[in-house]
Amino acid sequence: MRPSGGSAKKGKPAIAITSSTRAGSQTILGAISSKFVVSMELQSPQEEWSKRIKIDFYNRKRKAPTSNKKSVPRGTVTGHYLVFLEKTIDGMKGRYIVMDNAPIHTAKKK
Repeated sequence: MRPSGGSAKKGKPAIAITSSTRAGSQTILGAISSKFVVSMELQSPQEEWSKRIKIDFYNRKRKAPTSNKKSVPRGTVTGHYLVFLEKTIDGMKGRYIVMDNAPIHTAKKK
């Protein structure tokens, strides 16, 4: 039997290691008609740079990460959607495109 909580010496944080069962996310971009699937694409998330901020527990000051890496957009973004539309648009001549107002369906005007 395992204890539900942890304990540590006074002034030290209790650290517990747990297993994770979270799976990676996947995004499916698809175009369908009433009779068939026009196009389908599977997007896997990109590797991201950790945005964690280290906190000095005893001084309670936040430290920015020391790495010079820049963060990379994670998941499916507008650029992925536009590339998918360019590939799909030829097979959709004479048809309508119906979209909701999800953030990836919009692009900022320059």
